[in-house]
Amino acid sequence: MNEWDLQKEISKKFRYNDFCFQNSQFKLVCWELMFPSWRINDKNRKWNETSIDFIFYSEEINTFLCVELKNNIKSKKELISAFCQTTDRAIKFLKEYSISKIEKAYSECKKFASIERGGQQETFTFSFHETPNLKRVLIANSFPINYKSYIKMLNKFSQEEIINLISQYAENKEFKRFKMIDKVDYDKHIKLDLLTETTKNLT
Repeated sequence: MNEWDLQKEISKKFRYNDFCFQNSQFKLVCWELMFPSWRINDKNRKWNETSIDFIFYSEEINTFLCVELKNNIKSKKELISAFCQTTDRAIKFLKEYSISKIEKAYSECKKFASIERGGQQETFTFSFHETPNLKRVLIANSFPINYKSYIKMLNKFSQEEIINLISQYAENKEFKRFKMIDKVDYDKHIKLDLLTETTKNLT
């Protein structure tokens, strides 16, 4: 199963079920949310912006989950790249967030989902807040050995230290985007650790 198929299967599941994460219940708001348009990525409609795989929300704790999904992360470079990608999208989400934008994204996903990703269903009514909390979450089928300790190290690093780290590798698009994050935005919006989960815990 490729990453796109995996994303579709997970979105079907969580359109009908809550996502229990760190003892809180989250509902799926949207998938493939793009920035800066806040449209939904779809090859038949609009697809030419960076996106985050899933946005979940818990009204109880006023918290969004900004979730990036990967298939198999096999190396340190891939792990660092996924860390940079999830961080970049989380910052874009918080920097550009408004209730009207997230409500529009939710409505667009509801419309598309009537004919895909599980079909028609009873929809939820969200009460979003002007100043939500956010958690960065990286989910994958598998991670490299000792990935938890490596993620722990990355969480402690400053933006400058991570940039110095990725300079040791051949540049990719996510490294490039990470280096373009404004330091003020990074320091303002990234206050919590990036969290990890395996797909086996989603079934």
